[in-house]
Amino acid sequence: MLRHFMLPVVAVVALSGCASKAIYDQNDIHFILPCKTDTAACMKKMEQSCAQEKGQVMSRDIVQEELPVVQVICRPPPKQKPPAE
Repeated sequence: MLRHFMLPVVAVVALSGCASKAIYDQNDIHFILPCKTDTAACMKKMEQSCAQEKGQVMSRDIVQEELPVVQVICRPPPKQKPPAE
């Protein structure tokens, strides 16, 4: 009986280690832009904003509401720690 209980527990623990990285980080920058014209142009503008921050685009999405809204999640490079004295 104990074996039947342990197998699912071991499987869950083993599979939980398969995740690679966190999808979101507390330092991520969220660019959101309502787009009245071309969504591709709006997306390019948001990606350029991320590049200005020297960041990496982690996610991009177009949400269809009354007006299309372009969303880009940008992860800036890690901040340098001050040198130890």
